[in-house]
Amino acid sequence: MIKNTKRRNVGMAMMALLVVLVFANCQSEGNATGKHAGQAAGKAAAVAGKAAVLKGGTEDVQFTTTDGVMITGTLYPAGDNAPAALCLHQWRSDRSSFAALAKTLQAAGMTVLTIDMRGYGGSTRTATGAAVRPDRRAVEDVKAAMAFLRAHPKADATRIGIVGASYGSSNAIMYAAGDPAVRAVVLISPGLNYFNELPTEEPLRRYKARPLLVAASSEDLRSVETVDAYRKIAPSMEVEAYEDAGHGTDILDAGVGLDGRISSFLKKNL
Repeated sequence: MIKNTKRRNVGMAMMALLVVLVFANCQSEGNATGKHAGQAAGKAAAVAGKAAVLKGGTEDVQFTTTDGVMITGTLYPAGDNAPAALCLHQWRSDRSSFAALAKTLQAAGMTVLTIDMRGYGGSTRTATGAAVRPDRRAVEDVKAAMAFLRAHPKADATRIGIVGASYGSSNAIMYAAGDPAVRAVVLISPGLNYFNELPTEEPLRRYKARPLLVAASSEDLRSVETVDAYRKIAPSMEVEAYEDAGHGTDILDAGVGLDGRISSFLKKNL
């Protein structure tokens, strides 16, 4: 009986020790997470946004536009104070369409922010909870995203470019025209005036001679016409022309090398 009692006591002691070790380990992980969340909240306060814990090399972020729309995005951080790029998706799409390009740019040493523009993906509510519909003019979204990116420690505020696809390209050049700190812009399948709401020729003139890369596919006649018109306004722009590669971010998925071309362009000019 005495032997059995000793075995029971030893077993209970070992179980208690195991519980203590597991609890201590969980507390350690919890403290690390809390520290990161606190740092993210501190940085986000300056731009009315917040960031989640790093997951698989990306970070979920959210910030508010001046007109109250909550914009959701994904941050692909590179090293501290790295050159950075903001990616703007096309109509009826979301930030996931730029995931592959974002990883390519991240691997090349650039911090990348992809966002869901208003009315798409996770950007469908205001800060007060009201529903938000898609809006072709989304320059306020771009402005808020740029403020968030410039405040982030993984981005160099003086070396930021924008990549836009289709209506995202229109909003990209419309914003960049008024922000001379934008170092470079990439326009994929641009339009002269998409939906008769997004005129881009005058913004292109105001963008002046800053680095510009434009890409379009031959069957996308509206974009081809736009590229031809752009040549007269910005003769120094770089052009990538493809055959039957699709529209917008479909060109990135067509395996024609546009992702690598964008990466080399931004590395050179940021």
